[in-house]
Amino acid sequence: MNRNLKLLWFTDASSIFGTSVYTLALTLLSLQYSDSALGAGAVLFVSVIPYFFLGIIGGVIVDRVDRKAIMLFCGWTRGLLTLSIPIAHAADALTLGHIVTVSFVMTCLRAFFFPSIQASIPLLVDDKKDLNKVNAYFGSTQNLGLMLGPSLGGILLQFDLDVAELLYIDSVSYFISALLISFIRIPKPEKQTGSGKKPTILQDAWRGIAFISVGNKEIAIMIASFAAQLLIGAGVVQLGIPKVLEAADLGGQKSYGFVISIVSLSSMLSSFWLSKRKVLQPAKWIFAGYALRGVSFFLLGFPGSMLGIVLSALIQGFGNTISGTTLTTVLQLRTPNEMLGKVMALRSSVGNVADAFAYLLIGGLLSAFSLPLAFVAVTVYVFGTTAIFYGLWLRQARQQARMETPGQSVGM
Repeated sequence: MNRNLKLLWFTDASSIFGTSVYTLALTLLSLQYSDSALGAGAVLFVSVIPYFFLGIIGGVIVDRVDRKAIMLFCGWTRGLLTLSIPIAHAADALTLGHIVTVSFVMTCLRAFFFPSIQASIPLLVDDKKDLNKVNAYFGSTQNLGLMLGPSLGGILLQFDLDVAELLYIDSVSYFISALLISFIRIPKPEKQTGSGKKPTILQDAWRGIAFISVGNKEIAIMIASFAAQLLIGAGVVQLGIPKVLEAADLGGQKSYGFVISIVSLSSMLSSFWLSKRKVLQPAKWIFAGYALRGVSFFLLGFPGSMLGIVLSALIQGFGNTISGTTLTTVLQLRTPNEMLGKVMALRSSVGNVADAFAYLLIGGLLSAFSLPLAFVAVTVYVFGTTAIFYGLWLRQARQQARMETPGQSVGM
């Protein structure tokens, strides 16, 4: 890796570490300040609302404005926002409204920060053939951060540190990422040539949507299947796992950070393993990852012991890596630079909107049904949607293959 790519790598790792601590704290604070899983799901749902109206607009801005400036602003602002929660707690002034407001604005900033990072990686890679390897390396440190954050949080909670005080750590990590960004040199987005009138932001947003849907039906199927998986995934992780731990008398909220760290450890090791592999048929890797998530969710419904939960976490981490990293690489390779921000923002928006509904769906399931029944329903849904979308992708890939000239490949 060159100097700029390494700095971006460290920036991403520090930011992800902060986000992992923030997500742990937000989940536990939502459960703490609400009276049910459904209530906590509603709080988490509100925190993701910005993606409904920002989403791809953030990507359009990323493709028009200096990406480094965007990341700097988001980094410093996120640090200050998260710092406000433990300060308010120390002053005995922390309220549910404060938590929801901070999480709402944090999501607005993420709508710009995430596509800026993802759109910058291909610009800094010396050889595009190494892109999947670089994404795997980014994924490994992301998962290291996701592992260390909840682990540290879980350890500190065992020593009776208040949940809100975890966000001091979060704030520092965001400040470090902002400092690292200041030393990176990132190429500015290419200006469109031609005598035509510059498209409006809404027109530019529509170009991104059209590119990833009408212009590439195979990718559209991939994004739709990605959304279908996340429609329950985040809810299971952030609401289902704490409930399973509580029901099995395995430590409840204090063990939650440990379990999430196991997921991240599995993902990190899987990322290193994936970086050494040639992914010749990425679609099969993506859908195999989704199927493994279904196995993981089924095991959560019948844990029996902490060993069963750990096994579920290990499988989930591996499935997350082989599907998520591969999907990212496919999108980056198929997208021109002037569209990268929009495409990555669209992917992020689809995922986060799906996450928002996942909190409500899983919160409702857990409130209405027993844990085994709820997780059986989730498992059936995962396997069913994976099979349907894989069938649709195969059909589209075969049609595309028939249309292409001899010697060309479908590329998926």
